[in-house]
Amino acid sequence: MLKISQFCRSAIGGAILAIVWFPAGRAGAQAPASPAPTVQAREDTSSIPRLPDGHPDLQGLWHNDSGYQAMMKNMRSGKGLAVALADFHAEGFPLPLPYLPEADKVREYRKLHDVYHDPEGHCHVPGVPRETEQPSSLMPFQIIQDEKYVVILYEYVHDVRIIPEDGSPHPKRYWAWDGDSRGHWEGDTFVVDVSNFNGRSWLDMEGNFVDENEHVVERYTMTSRDAIDYTALVEDPTVFIKPWTIHLTLKRNPAKDQIVYYDCHEGERDVQHYTQSEGNKANKHE
Repeated sequence: MLKISQFCRSAIGGAILAIVWFPAGRAGAQAPASPAPTVQAREDTSSIPRLPDGHPDLQGLWHNDSGYQAMMKNMRSGKGLAVALADFHAEGFPLPLPYLPEADKVREYRKLHDVYHDPEGHCHVPGVPRETEQPSSLMPFQIIQDEKYVVILYEYVHDVRIIPEDGSPHPKRYWAWDGDSRGHWEGDTFVVDVSNFNGRSWLDMEGNFVDENEHVVERYTMTSRDAIDYTALVEDPTVFIKPWTIHLTLKRNPAKDQIVYYDCHEGERDVQHYTQSEGNKANKHE
């Protein structure tokens, strides 16, 4: 179904080596996912690269290090790769999410009976903020930037986001998996307002979801040359009681890494990831 990136192969290989070579005591003492950067860390901006206009230069290959560290911790504790991959999303989303009662019934039904229809399992674009929170723990994304645009190239399902900085409004009568993104700078923080979603995205494999009224505000703040503090404020008045926020630490990939072609196309029927062996005995798809 897919060609695993160089980064992904390294991650899985590193996890296997960790299981073989690290004693149980040392494995349990591994450092947790990177904490939110402190005020002092944000104040030291001397190492941050900048464009000619003075804004931080976000260009490079990045991955969600919070999710990667969580996955590696699960692997080292003896969990299998499939369980580690299924669990790491909890490092990003503040679960349980604050659903409205009727929306929570939809989530529960999907989790128990309809998990096979997670759009990501059929190679649809994951949407925002899932694109940054989940696949990029294994498959990185490339940021390309000038004074007018920030472009994000995701290895996962070869997705692309083109974010203008010209102050133009969101288009009318337009809806998409990733919505529509408009960016601007607040000091050294790149802020992206995202709306116009098609309402079909899930947030994970557990049935958490959003609809067409989702609105996201992303904030990318470089804390050093090789780290970005990422937050996403998510609101959806027809699904959630109140807005909620995720926080991730994005880390720069080694210079030798690069995006490779990901062979996953819309409509794929990825049955093997949704079986009773994964703990979902109520799943009607076997």
